[in-house]
Amino acid sequence: MSKRTKDEVIGIAFSKLSPDGDDVFADIGCHSCKVSGFFSRYVRKVYAVDVDVSHVCEEYLRENVEVVKAHGLEFLREKGEEVDVVFFGGTRDLSEMIAVAIEKGVKKMCVSAARIEVALKAKKAMGDAFREIVAVNVWRSYELAGLTAFKPINPVFLVFGFYDRF
Repeated sequence: MSKRTKDEVIGIAFSKLSPDGDDVFADIGCHSCKVSGFFSRYVRKVYAVDVDVSHVCEEYLRENVEVVKAHGLEFLREKGEEVDVVFFGGTRDLSEMIAVAIEKGVKKMCVSAARIEVALKAKKAMGDAFREIVAVNVWRSYELAGLTAFKPINPVFLVFGFYDRF
């Protein structure tokens, strides 16, 4: 099973985060860089951050995407002031990463979580920045006995946080 973020999830995250063309975007836990590649068309710079960059797909890399081999917490501590928008695809040390992102002045963030407990942990960590959780349920069609049936894909919870102070 592919760990790449589904197109529908990226579309919802993009519509809610609505990045500005001058924004710097960080994809924490980027895995293949699919999210990075999509957002790179709409922002000034993208940091694609992961502890294991062996899964990065060249097809998603553009000239404004910088792949960074690091833990998200380490990256945010070092470069967080430069970042306007964060997409968290990785959830290890999530509460700490959210706290550092807020401390460094990140304006918008989205956490993608496969488990409701992780989504609720993200909500709590966002505090006053929390805006909403969106449950994304995608079903894909396939042929079954000459007709069309649908197969569900595991739901994803998108947790959004925004700071109005900017």
